[in-house]
Amino acid sequence: MVRWFALVLFTGFVFAQAPVTPAEGAAAATTAVEQSPTGQAPAAQASSGFPFDQFPEFSAIMVGSVVVGDTEEAHIYRSGKMLRMQSAEGIGYYITDLETSDSYGMSATGCMHDTHPYMRSFPFTAARKDRKVERVAAGKETVDGHECLIEDVTISSGGLINPMQLRFWEAEDLHGFPIKVAITKGPRAVIHYKDVVLGPQDPTLFIHPNSCKGTVPQPPAKLPAAPSKAKKPPASSPAGSSQK
Repeated sequence: MVRWFALVLFTGFVFAQAPVTPAEGAAAATTAVEQSPTGQAPAAQASSGFPFDQFPEFSAIMVGSVVVGDTEEAHIYRSGKMLRMQSAEGIGYYITDLETSDSYGMSATGCMHDTHPYMRSFPFTAARKDRKVERVAAGKETVDGHECLIEDVTISSGGLINPMQLRFWEAEDLHGFPIKVAITKGPRAVIHYKDVVLGPQDPTLFIHPNSCKGTVPQPPAKLPAAPSKAKKPPASSPAGSSQK
């Protein structure tokens, strides 16, 4: 159970950014020009808000996570500030409150609580109310059969040592829902979302205990008394002795 819940802490990390080399910058600029309908670099049109803010109700299958190289699939559901995610081992699920970052882990072995978001709650937990979000258009691309608008998103302040830099692919046929998210500085993780269903979710999916104490076996309140030892028979009286 300890191993199952240890990954909750993963999304509390701070991104250590690597500098962009001239070659990387030139490649990015070339890609943007190639994706522009006019063959010219698109204008830096900034948008406000976090790309997922307009999707408070949905379900999907999440492929990958903030862990680099992760390709595992897991169900994810969102209803307002609550996010429910299948656990990495597939033996239970987590519910993270996006406002408080509290997470509750549920499985057949019991319930656990932590004050950090579960790793699969990234990138939803990245844009807190005390952080600044900047969005810049970066062209268009087809991903998994969806025509997508690309946006480069920078998240700063709010306790971050270095700004987070992410890229979002927003599917036009899903009203702009990001079906792909990539971390472009630091750990180069990529997350995909498929089988996206927009709309209200079953509220019972987000119910969790207010207190979790686990299921560690407890010793009995009172140990059973030890069996009494057999009493020795009384010694026989010597022959011929008188009895009172």
